[in-house]
This record gives sequence, structure tokens and C-alpha cells, in this order.
Amino acid sequence: MTTAYEVLPHDGQQREPSATALHWPRTRAHSPTPTVTCTLGWDLDLIGPAPAAAADLVRIAASAYLADRSARRPPTTFTRTIDLTVHTVDPDPWNAASGRLAEELLAWLTGDAWHLHAVPAAPAAHRPAPVPDADDVMLLSGGLDSLCGAADHLGDTAARIHLSHCDASTAILHAQHQTSAWLSDRARQPLRHCSVKLHQTHAAAEPSSRSRSLLFAALAASVAAGASSPRVTVPENGFTSINPPLTAARGGALSTRSTHPGTFARINELLATLDIPVTVANPYAYLTKGQLLTRACDRVGQSLLQAGAATLSCSKLDGNWYPGGDPTLNCGLCLACLVRRGAFTAGPHHDPTTYLVHRLTGSAHQSLLDRRRKDVNDVRQAIARGIDDTDILAVGELPPDTDLDAVVAMCQRGLQELNDVPLP
Repeated sequence: MTTAYEVLPHDGQQREPSATALHWPRTRAHSPTPTVTCTLGWDLDLIGPAPAAAADLVRIAASAYLADRSARRPPTTFTRTIDLTVHTVDPDPWNAASGRLAEELLAWLTGDAWHLHAVPAAPAAHRPAPVPDADDVMLLSGGLDSLCGAADHLGDTAARIHLSHCDASTAILHAQHQTSAWLSDRARQPLRHCSVKLHQTHAAAEPSSRSRSLLFAALAASVAAGASSPRVTVPENGFTSINPPLTAARGGALSTRSTHPGTFARINELLATLDIPVTVANPYAYLTKGQLLTRACDRVGQSLLQAGAATLSCSKLDGNWYPGGDPTLNCGLCLACLVRRGAFTAGPHHDPTTYLVHRLTGSAHQSLLDRRRKDVNDVRQAIARGIDDTDILAVGELPPDTDLDAVVAMCQRGLQELNDVPLP
């Protein structure tokens, strides 16, 4: 079954009557439309001027993200076919080679079949104000890794822009603001932080959001191109980036590729095809989460740990399901939380994080244990059998310059960190 969407500026004319229209406000000053809420309008008024190709890449990525969250996955096949029409300033590249690369990238990220159609739109009516040049654009997600990556660079003199994206989750937005405030207090120069909010006005039909990594990268590449920055830095530990399947059952649907090296290779190929002189890279691809945490603590001191307690790593954030729960807390038992907890076992670092599993009592605590039983059992099974190059290659193709032996060794260290977490 094919689901069709058309994403267009709110004053645009719909081209595909059979598609579900998602109207995107022209600027952040406009009131939200019935379908899209944003701090970034279709004119891209928040993130500064960028080449037309970079701006249209943001429109393509944002449209894919909105469609991804709007199309519910079928309960049996799990795979969707999404027909996406996007209004762009220059549709030609997207109806040719660049469009095919974007379709392949989205298929790689989401596991779905994508058919992209670009149609012409009136140029942006509001020219974004120029932004000062930068040496780097670094993603600031509100997670522990992005905090550590930013802290690792506090001592340098690079002109840097930190970029955040959030959807309807106030917990993630709060974590991003807390992280930004901590960094601002310690930065040598005023912190340049740009926070973008974009999501459907209605509740998302699909809880997964695998296309979000393309939106994040597209936003950062557009900001970088407008600020004459040659690079986008994505701070992420290598174990999470590879995301090796802990069991055979965790392949496919449970093995996301948001920051996989193959994802960055595909994004960089797309940027090159569009003549956008920006490269997206993860400098921590061979470090575990514990090693990244230790590196950041060595750089800025133990005060990082308290700041880390306010970050969010949880892949569930379902604390509102449990009596006495809190939706702003890391649950402590999903795979992402277990990797986080393992990071604090890699060195002399006390974990000050308040986890949901330690706050709940009685039947609510048991309910959380029951909901996370599969994650915990899969971690136990992976610890028992280990990880080798076959598991890593099963996730997807790695770039040719990848040191596979180093990746295997890093994943084995990551598994050891998991082994040191007390499991219920």
C-alpha cells in the first residue's frame, strides 16, 4: 500500500490532489498551520542564507521527516511505500540524480520505499539575515554524547555554531536548553546556539523517527554552507553509531542507522552531488560511550557529570505510562539507557542520573521491568555470545576507509561496558 504526501508552503497551490497535504508556514512569525508547527518556516528564516541547493535539501529532508511521522507502519510487513511531493525552489536536481540518492538514503535509514517528486515553488519571500562565518557546525541533541563532544571542544578557539532540533517533546527541548546553558557558562566566547522546532501539529501516527537524522544533517549543512563552514560535526560514540544487533531478532526494525558511518558516507555523496562544500563527520567513531565520557571529563573536569545528569539518552521516554512516573527521566533499562549506564562504569565516574527504574516502586516498577524484559534479555544474550565482524557487517555496508578491526575492538569494549551494568 502506498501513502502519498505533499509538503508545501502554506500559501502554495497543491499539485497532487490525491496526496495528503502538509502545509508548512512560510516563516516562524506565521501562525501554525493545521498540520505543521515550527520555529523554522518554509523560507528557512531562522538559519541564515544558504545556497538554493542547500535550502532545498532542508525542504526535502523536513518533508520526509513529516511524512515519516505521519505514515503509520503496517503491523505485519512493517515496511511502507511513501510517495512524497515536495515544493522546492529548484526541482531539477531532485527529479534527477540527487533525487535518486535522496530516495536511496531514506530507504537506508527507514527501511521503506520512497518515491520523491519535486515541483517548483515561488522563491522564498523573506531573505534570512546573514550569519557570521563559522569554522564548524556541531549538533547538540540534548544527549550525553553531544554534551561530551561539545565539552571536548570548549578549549579550542574555533568559531562554532551549535545546532539543535526538537519535535513536540518538551523533555528533549529542556535537555537541549540545559546543555546549552552549561556550555555557555564555560565557553571562551559567547555560545552560538540555534534551536529548530519542526513537527506535525497533530500527534505523530508513527512513533519511530529514523528520517530525523537526515533532517538534522540537512539543517546543519545548510547552516554551515551559509556560514562558510566546511564541516558538520556529529558527536556520537562508535558503539551506538554501529548499533550492532545484539541478537538475530534485533536486526532490521531494531537496528537504526541514524549515525552509522554508511549514513554519513551517503549524506556526503548527496552533498557533493549538489555542489554543497560541506562534509558531515563523527570524530568519535572509534570510541565507546565510556571512552567519550572519560575524554570529556579529562578535558573539563568532573563538573561535566552533573551536567550529564540533565541529558536524555532514553529511546522510550514513556515515564507517563506508570503511576508515579516522570516522562522527563531516562528509563534506565532500554538499550540506549543501558549503554549510557555502562559509560559511567568505564572510569572513576559516579553516575548522578535519576533513572525511572530507580524511582518507581511496587506494581509500577514491575510494569517497567516487564516492558523492558526483551532489551535486558537481549543484552544478556549479547554479552554471553560476544560480537564479531559478521554482526557489524550485518547492520549495513561500511565506507571503504573504515578500519574494521578497530570497529570490532571498539564494539567489544562497548559490550564490556554493558557487562558492568547490574541487570535486574
